[in-house]
This record gives sequence, C-alpha cells and structure tokens, in this order.
Amino acid sequence: MTSTITKTIFILAAAACLGISRADAVEETCIIREGRLIKEALDWPDMDPVKNPFWTGWVHCAGETVDGLFVVEKRDKNHSRFMGAKSALGDCEFKVVFSCTRADSNNSTPNITIADRGRLRFSGDGGRIWMETRKTALPLKTFETPCPANVYDGDLHSMAVRRVGSKISFYYDDQQVNEQEIDPDVNLHIWFDAFRSAPKIKSIKLSADGLSDKLETDFKSAGPVITLFDGTGKPGEILANERATRIPGRKYEPGKSPVYRIPAMVVTIQGTLIVFCEARASKYDWGHIRIVAKRSEDDGRTWGTEIDLSKGRFPDNCIGNPAPVVDRQTGRIYSICHFRTGTGHADNYAIQNPRNVLVQYSDDDGKTWSEPKFLIKQFLREGCDHMMTGPVHGIQLTQGKYKGRLVIPGVGPPSNYVVYSDDHGKTWQAGGSGPANGTVNESTAVELLGGDVMVNVRRGQGPLNRYSFILPNGGSGEYRKGSERYVPDLPDGGTQGTTLRYSWPDDGKPGIILYAGPGLPTGRVRGTLFASYDEGKTWPWKKVIYEGGYGYSDIAKLPDGRIACVFELNKQDLLFTVFGGPPATPPAEPAK
Repeated sequence: MTSTITKTIFILAAAACLGISRADAVEETCIIREGRLIKEALDWPDMDPVKNPFWTGWVHCAGETVDGLFVVEKRDKNHSRFMGAKSALGDCEFKVVFSCTRADSNNSTPNITIADRGRLRFSGDGGRIWMETRKTALPLKTFETPCPANVYDGDLHSMAVRRVGSKISFYYDDQQVNEQEIDPDVNLHIWFDAFRSAPKIKSIKLSADGLSDKLETDFKSAGPVITLFDGTGKPGEILANERATRIPGRKYEPGKSPVYRIPAMVVTIQGTLIVFCEARASKYDWGHIRIVAKRSEDDGRTWGTEIDLSKGRFPDNCIGNPAPVVDRQTGRIYSICHFRTGTGHADNYAIQNPRNVLVQYSDDDGKTWSEPKFLIKQFLREGCDHMMTGPVHGIQLTQGKYKGRLVIPGVGPPSNYVVYSDDHGKTWQAGGSGPANGTVNESTAVELLGGDVMVNVRRGQGPLNRYSFILPNGGSGEYRKGSERYVPDLPDGGTQGTTLRYSWPDDGKPGIILYAGPGLPTGRVRGTLFASYDEGKTWPWKKVIYEGGYGYSDIAKLPDGRIACVFELNKQDLLFTVFGGPPATPPAEPAK
C-alpha cells in the first residue's frame, strides 16, 4: 500500500512539474537513486578490449555509495558517462542532483548532454553555466549566464533539462537559466557526463510522457542513404611507441576492414560510378592502410564487390588520400595516392618516413588496375619534400587553350598547389600554387570559364570558412593576386570538402559550380550542398544532404543530372546517397 501511495505522489508531482494534465501518462527511470547506481538503467558501451584494444584497462561508471551519495571513482580510464537505456518522448525532464569541489574537478566539469544537440556545462571557475554545441548536428542556441551558486562549493546542486511542448528549458538549482524552441515530437536521449571529474551524485532521473528504447536521433537526408563501406570496428593493429603494429592473426579481408575512410568518387565515360577509399587496419591516420574501390553500373542502386587496388603488394605501408581522375578523351581512369613507407607516426605527418606518390590506371572501366608506379619527382614543386594528394577527385579541363589537361589538387608545404598532365597521364608536372599564409590543407579544384582553375581549401589558420584562390593558365600559373579569400558563404567544419562543375552557361542560364561539406562551422555534421551561379563568387543556394555525422566526402554528377554523394558517417563507415541537382537559376533570395 505504501509503495502505491509513493508512486502516485511522484506521478502527480512530475505531472505538475512538466505541465502534463494526465498524471498516468508520466513514466520515469532512475539511473542513480539516493546515491545508489541502478546498473540496469544504463546503456552499456561495448568496451571489450579483445574486440578493440583501445578499451584495455577501462571501466564503466565506476564508483561507490558513501553517505547516500554515489562518489564517482577518480581514476584514469573511468568511462563515467551515465547514459540511460531510455530516451524521452513528449514532455520530459532530466534532472541531476550532485556536488563537486575544485579537487574533484580534475580541470574538467560535469555536464548534461542532449545527444546531437548540445551540452549544458559550467565554466572553469564554476561561476557560470553555458550551452556548448561544438560537433552537434542539430545545435541548440548557445547561451552563458551566471550560476546562482558556484558549482564547486561542495554543496548539493541540481541541473535539469525540461521540455514542455515546443519549449526546452534549462535549470540550475531549480532556477530557469534559459528557454528556447525545440521540436516537440522527436525523442531526446539525455545523459549526465562526469567527464574526467569525480562528483558525488545523489540522483539522476528521467521522467517523461513516454520512454523509448530508441536512443538514436532521426536525421533527415536529401535522398535514401545506404552504407556502402561497413567497417567492422575490430582493429587489426595497435599503437605502441608511435608505431602501428599488427595484431597477430588479424589479416585484411576484402569487405571486412575495421575502418573505411577518405572517399573519392568518379563517373567513367561509360557512366559507371567508382568510389575509392582507404581501408584501414585501425582508426589511425598512419599504420596499415590500402586503397580499395567499389563499382556501380546502375547509378548506385547496386554495387560490386570490394576491389583491392594494391593487390597486397604493400602490406606494411600507408597508402592514402585517393585522388582519382577520368580522362574522358581516352577513357582511362587514374588512381593517384599518397604513399608512405612504414607505419610509424612522428609529429603528425613529419617527413621522417620516406614519401612517394603512387599512380595506377584502369582501361576496362575500373574492373582491373595496372601495376603501380612511383612518381614523386614529377609531383613535387621546387622546395617541397612531399605532396599530399587531394583527397578528392581530380578534374579534366574542357575549356580554352588547355582543354584535355588532367589536374590533381594537393598540398606540399608551404602551400597548396596542383599537378597536371598534358599527355593523358604519361607524365606529370607541378603547376601553380596558392599563398603560403597558414591556410595550407586538403584541397579540391574546379574549372572556371576560360580554363582557369579555382582551388578550394580546408581552412588552416583564420576564420571558420573555406579558403579559395584562382590559378590561371589552366592551373599552371601562380595564383592570381586578389583572388585569395575566405569564402563567407561556405562554412568549414574542420574537414575536407569537394567542388564540382555541374554545368556551363547555356541558353541564357548561368553555369553552376557545386560545393559539398559540413553545413556548420562547429564540426563534421550536417552535410550540405551549396551552388554558385557566378563562378564561385557567391553561393546563394543550398540543400542539406544529411543532418547527422558528415566528414570527408565526394560528389559526382550522374548522367541524368542527379547528384551522387559518398561521405563519412563516424570515422568507420561510408554512406552513399543520390538526390536531385540544383535549380537552373539562383533563388530570389540567398539561402539562410
């Protein structure tokens, strides 16, 4: 009888708190109640060190109950994210009651995370509470405001997130610190993250109209999305002493790489789609990496089996940054990649391991590939000791004096530059370069009217926007002074991007250039297609490709005018989608 009364009192109180008229509609789940951890309420991560050596020595939400408080164990490798096994539907509240001191903080602060939307956290001095949205796909509005009481004073405090209808509100010690709009219909996965600190927690509770087993966010996309390369997540190597070492017994198998990353894509003269990417033995940018590809002869509806371009010839080296290009006059397809001997890592791509450029080609529409050639001397500018290709498709010029030229973008410190061939890939030579002003990074190239080449660069230093400059004379001339700029319409989410010539001016309609990359400057999220109708000066039209995770990517124009896109989801899998192209003329008002 007592239990029934207690439950009824809670339901009525929660209903009043949430503004819900039907008390019996409220559900609750407690992760910590009166200082006791309820393990079955947690969503447990896969921390198997056999499957993934990264998790060796880790524990999940370790701690003990002391005087009615759950004291988070202060140790390295404590994965202290109190993620619930339920998400919230409708009106809801997630509330944490806890205490912490400066000694507990370990130079970090606990936070409430709303998956894919933001983190409610504290300033370093504990005197302010603020909303962080870095790397979130559907970011809330940021805010920062003083705390009514300092979070590090050792007293019990509470922080809460509450959604009622289309409003989401944030509270500290039951005082509202912010309110803003949110979709009332989506499920919200909310959790408390101790984040290397060691607070003492009295309670973590979620109450809602309804609780769901679904923890993922639904992301909208421009077209149906499939997983084209599905990483197993089971690494074949470990990192020790700055060197990637194979795990005995774990060998490369086609279609079963632990990680697939860094895609590039072309359409052949026969209309076949070919996607190239790195097949990695682990998550590391160095280590055992090879180039693989898949082909589709029906615009991406079905795909063939994985093709290993290296054919096992370089089992202990790093091959990456694919930059394929199609010679539309001969039909030959080139695969051009960066090559590094060995699997050591020294100062993030320092030139301590021998470097090269590996070139292969196919004359049968990408089914088989030639023996590799190493052509580093042809790809280096004077003063450069290495070149990182792309990573993205190369181009063939179609306008003016240099029609037929093959152009590959890349970077060789201290500047971005291109390499080109005027004899259908028999020989290559370094072309023009951009400014050496700290913007050196991965690049993509597109042809402009008259045969000039515009290079679009991932930002190095500077604003959170893409950087571009123009190389005259088909890319062989040095950059045109005054053309270099940060592009205000194109955000840079800290990753590679891709440009594509979609059309040329025709019948009174402007030509169109496309750019694809993250649509927010805060991270690798919300992949967006942008269109320029004035040769890259402005980008007034845009379409969201995929709202969720969106890292390295490439796009291609299909014969029917639709756009194919391949992109990284999570630094493990590559997704693929096809959707309609841009309008023939710019919108009346620029995109917001």
